[in-house]
Amino acid sequence: MSKSQGTAVLFGGTFDPPHRGHLAVIQGLRQHTGLPVMVVPTGVPGHRERPGASPRARLKMMELAVRGLADPCVTVDSSEVERCQPSFTIDTVERLRREDPKIELVLAMGMDVAERLPSWRQVGSLLGQVRLLVFRRAGVERAGPALLEELGRQGLPLAGAEVISLPTPEVDGTAIRRRVAAGEDCTELLPPAVYRYIRSHGIYGSKPARGSASSAG
Repeated sequence: MSKSQGTAVLFGGTFDPPHRGHLAVIQGLRQHTGLPVMVVPTGVPGHRERPGASPRARLKMMELAVRGLADPCVTVDSSEVERCQPSFTIDTVERLRREDPKIELVLAMGMDVAERLPSWRQVGSLLGQVRLLVFRRAGVERAGPALLEELGRQGLPLAGAEVISLPTPEVDGTAIRRRVAAGEDCTELLPPAVYRYIRSHGIYGSKPARGSASSAG
């Protein structure tokens, strides 16, 4: 993909919590595309169960994580959290295009997410307004082109779709939440500011640090 003004990569998710694997994906997307990356934390997920942390807490944690990257071309979009109702990617894309009709959007997602695209709200309209960028992470065996072929057979518009490989660490958010609740150290899995926030606010069942707020968001 060539770098052009008015083009941005969208990378959404629950980020429950944002961990080093997420940051590796963001950095990989920046390096591969040369484009700004807009990170969009989901507020109330429309396609999955509610996350363990509140929308506001996950937004704050992602802001802390991105701040640590010190890259002005990586920003956090808070619109889905502020919406306070189920979040769907089509709503975010259409809002961004209303605000800037000339913007070009690249929708980035992992292969595990891409496999569920047919169940997304207004997926045909969504894919008609973005370019799809699917990334393969370490440990994923399925071939990307085969996935695109399968999605195409289901009638999804995939003009300009691309599959790339990103050398990202395998980090399991569910395991992090369990370890935090058990009082285990997660320093190697989380950005320092995020880990401090989790501990100081007692998120995921962690014991709040003395003198800190007992809840977040």
